[in-house]
Amino acid sequence: MNIRDIQRDDLSLARRTVTGDEAALAEFYKRYADPLFAFIYHSLGGVRSDAEEIWQETLLTALRSLEKYSGNSSLFTWLCGIARKKIADRLRSRGQPITMFSEVSNKQLASLLAHGPLPEEILTRREVRLRVVEVLMELPEEYRLALTERYAEERSVEEVAQLLGKSYKATESILSRARAAFRDQLSQYDKE
Repeated sequence: MNIRDIQRDDLSLARRTVTGDEAALAEFYKRYADPLFAFIYHSLGGVRSDAEEIWQETLLTALRSLEKYSGNSSLFTWLCGIARKKIADRLRSRGQPITMFSEVSNKQLASLLAHGPLPEEILTRREVRLRVVEVLMELPEEYRLALTERYAEERSVEEVAQLLGKSYKATESILSRARAAFRDQLSQYDKE
């Protein structure tokens, strides 16, 4: 599934949710609630109470304005945009600086990914974690699961193969395609 297919699927889900389809609402929540919370949590540097409040505010705002979602980006990217505004409002109200992304460019991040897993010192930077969460959510579920299990959970290729129910060789191929899709999706952020 490429980005256009994801956007069409997201638009369909949004339209069904707006019409009151309970199954669509459940799917919306299943797909996006946890990754959105992770995005907000990392944006706030791990302040759980603030993250929970902003997460709830973001979901409420998103559901109230879901009919405005046009499908020009993925639904997750749209949700992150709402979350960024909520986070900025919260920081502004406290007189705190609003710094969401900074020193590691998407091109640098893609270049680092081409050479294997990201070094720990890069991954600990908040802006990189946020971008990784966003980009992962743009990928097909199988790619997202494979990359997360292999690199975030540090499982061997054999363990990932067992989780996916695939052969070792098939899993290597999936991981290769997933890394390429991740890099491609990351390059899309440079264009947007």
